[in-house]
Amino acid sequence: METRSVARNVLVAIGLATLALFLWKVLPVLMLAFAGVVLASAIHAGSEPLSRRLHVPDAIGVAIVVLLFAAFLTAVGWLFGTGIAAQTEELSDTLPRAFASVQSYLERTELGQHVAGEIGSIVSAQNMARVAKGTVTVFGGVLDLLLVLVLSLYLAANPESYRRGALHLLPPRSRPRVAAALADAGSKLRRWLLGQLASMVVVGIATGIGLALAGVPMPFALGVLSGILDFVPVIGPLVAAIPGVLVGFAQGPEVAMWAAVVYLAVQFCEGHFIVPLVQRWAVSLPPAVGLLGAVVFGLLFGLIGVLFAMPLLVVVVSLVQDLYVRRLEEDSMAHAEAGHPPCSEGSNSP
Repeated sequence: METRSVARNVLVAIGLATLALFLWKVLPVLMLAFAGVVLASAIHAGSEPLSRRLHVPDAIGVAIVVLLFAAFLTAVGWLFGTGIAAQTEELSDTLPRAFASVQSYLERTELGQHVAGEIGSIVSAQNMARVAKGTVTVFGGVLDLLLVLVLSLYLAANPESYRRGALHLLPPRSRPRVAAALADAGSKLRRWLLGQLASMVVVGIATGIGLALAGVPMPFALGVLSGILDFVPVIGPLVAAIPGVLVGFAQGPEVAMWAAVVYLAVQFCEGHFIVPLVQRWAVSLPPAVGLLGAVVFGLLFGLIGVLFAMPLLVVVVSLVQDLYVRRLEEDSMAHAEAGHPPCSEGSNSP
């Protein structure tokens, strides 16, 4: 019997190690799957009201949302596509000259020469190649995007079947609690996405208007860039501010200073007015948690981990609250009602 117990423990350890190795190998695929879940949640947030009011199947609601979004993009491209393309091309031509202007300005002093050397090493061709290489996760950037789009359409068209399939992998007694936790996490994720979309629109518009008033060239393209990068916590706004300040510096140090003021003011307003409203509606996440999550998921998954750090944190925090914290509170209340003290370390109480 003792030999059997040892053999069983060894087999369990080997199985867990094999499972851990397998999960490590498929981590990029799992992150792509989560990206599909995030996009499917956004699509489902728009298709669910249509399906409920029009009494049509989920697949028809998803098709309507996709067609409306495609029509919206077509209209925006027709109205503003020429201006966006022109400003984007001009921005790509202006940034190298602006960076050279900053370097020449910094090299006037010894400290500036050291700073310019550090900046040059950071933005060197080799480092940029590493960043570009990090964007390819499994099959390549374009194929990954197509995989996420197709996966999101499948998930949004019939989410219940996939949820039931996942729950069937669990013991029957755990399914109701996990099902409720998944539903709560999905609801919080959809609300966070809607709130984040509103925040991105406000940041993009406010940044574009502020840069235009500050006299920075190409404010529309820079505003669009700020709105898109606002999806990435902490790091995104910082990266978005660099081109704006560089372009402003090409017009003079004073314009660069006003551009920096615009970015700081927009981020201050977002952090103190918009983000609290979104977190009160969805889930509260301290800024430090978002920054650490972006760093950790970036190390694990690369650029796609940084992009989807916040929605992944929303889901993880929601599941931990529902499956762990709430259960601890229920157990503590049950012990209190039964007249027993709460369990502590070293206690033999179940």
